[in-house]
Amino acid sequence: MAAKVRSHVWALLLWLLLAPLAAHAELKPETKAAYQRYIVALEARLNTQDHSSSDFLWIDRDVHRQQLVRGGDIATQQVTSLEVPGGMVQHWIGGVFLPGATLARVEHVDQDYADYAKLYGPDISRPKVLEHNGDHFVVSYRITKKKILTAVMDTVHAIDYIPLTPGRMAMRSRSVSVRQVEDAGTASEKVLPEGEGSGFLWAMNSYWRMQERDGGVYIECEAITLSRGVPFGMKRLINPILQSFAEESLKSAVEAKRRAVGAMK
Repeated sequence: MAAKVRSHVWALLLWLLLAPLAAHAELKPETKAAYQRYIVALEARLNTQDHSSSDFLWIDRDVHRQQLVRGGDIATQQVTSLEVPGGMVQHWIGGVFLPGATLARVEHVDQDYADYAKLYGPDISRPKVLEHNGDHFVVSYRITKKKILTAVMDTVHAIDYIPLTPGRMAMRSRSVSVRQVEDAGTASEKVLPEGEGSGFLWAMNSYWRMQERDGGVYIECEAITLSRGVPFGMKRLINPILQSFAEESLKSAVEAKRRAVGAMK
């Protein structure tokens, strides 16, 4: 009983800490510009990495990471938690090894957007392909995230698959639109204009690298998000919560992909 009470008290404290993040925030041009500069610099680095003969996978840069993923675990690491004017950029990287998988099977699962609600639910729902031209897709889906508070976003993503050397592929997903949904699933549901709402999520890009070797496929993802800044005086308390949330979200996406590929016959 005492443990249950402590759990409820801790949940209430977390809610009180995170409640200021639910207050109205507005995406400023300077915030968006700072995120775009970060993405431009990142993609310049990725262009080099994608064509490197020896530095393609982050997993390969550390023996412990190699052992971790070959043992069935997911390796993760925070790249940065960067304050920008009016916002915060979270950048995480993670990877896993899928024994017995092939690159073709992974690509098939990735492009099966109609099944995304089943593969990645309940975080993702209402998937729809808006455009498809060769290796380029434009896809919309609803994202629901819960961490004491609940945030629901209607999103659109431009996704490009980039075949590299034999046995290697990159995939880049860039958010085109992120719009907060108020009262989701009710008769009063309302989709807000882009850049309005709590600022829980303003932009999200993900960059995947895949390599088939060693009897399976290595998969890794760099996930970058833009959100509102943490209120002054609360950074020490709230930042660890946001960082753990970003890591959990990345692990969840990688694990869901592993399950989906493993289930494919």
